[in-house]
Amino acid sequence: MLQNSDLFLNAVEKDSLDLAFQSSGIDQCVCGNIFGPRIRRYYLIHFVLDGFGVLQIEEKKYPVKPGQAFLIPAGVNAAYQADFRHPWKYCWIGYQGTQAGYYTSLLFGDGFVTDIQDVTLYEKMIMKFLAFTDRRIPDGARFTPEDFPLTFFSEAKTASGHLKLNGLLKEMFSSLVAEHHKDQEDISSAPYPKQIKAYIDRHYNEHMQIQDIADYLHLNPHYITAVFKQKYFKTPKQYLTELRIEKAKIYLVDTDYSLQVIANAVGLENPFSFSRLFKSVTGYSPSEYKKRFPNWFS
Repeated sequence: MLQNSDLFLNAVEKDSLDLAFQSSGIDQCVCGNIFGPRIRRYYLIHFVLDGFGVLQIEEKKYPVKPGQAFLIPAGVNAAYQADFRHPWKYCWIGYQGTQAGYYTSLLFGDGFVTDIQDVTLYEKMIMKFLAFTDRRIPDGARFTPEDFPLTFFSEAKTASGHLKLNGLLKEMFSSLVAEHHKDQEDISSAPYPKQIKAYIDRHYNEHMQIQDIADYLHLNPHYITAVFKQKYFKTPKQYLTELRIEKAKIYLVDTDYSLQVIANAVGLENPFSFSRLFKSVTGYSPSEYKKRFPNWFS
């Protein structure tokens, strides 16, 4: 197995970027090899180069074959297992950021498996990620268990390395989005619910109100609430609250930031209103949550 990661920024700092590289790798799995069930704080896309396997999201299973990619969304309990007769060989990319969910939706929609025109193109791209951080991997190398019998793990720890990996990540997404013919989905021409969600995803860390969305889209606030609820079965305010609380959970378990800093980071003005909101949603005070759930994200 070959694998690398970017350690220049921590996970919380990466979450503030629009799209941030987390890790990449390639492996030939053994029969029945299983990962999970596990919850990750970042997104994972696997490109299946050969063999077969099954993806499990919560309680539902999805068979995956060569020439397909499968998605593990952030914050979702997922597992995936290689076939017992023809185990898969795959490469993967892990990423996060404020726009990670939006870009992922352009590829997978509401699903978890999609066809890829040429998975070897993304195999070559991922080998570029790996070769950049590990000089033991020659440029243009192809992965085979015979050539790489041991696990090679490498890291990027510098600003230049971080920027290079993120540049390669965006190049990969450019190819994926173009392949799926989604360039026409400029968010400004997307249906209103998607535009509303995208605005909240970008501005949840500001002191925003529903009126701000209304002003941005030149719509009535009541109409915004109605069309959003029709699509997502919750109001924009409920979605904003859920998003803020999920981001706050990450800050609580991953950092030693004060409540004032965390409150400001998720768009709330003071730690007292943040603490009240957090407890009303989770049933725990921020300090209780930090003690009870010590870094359950991986």
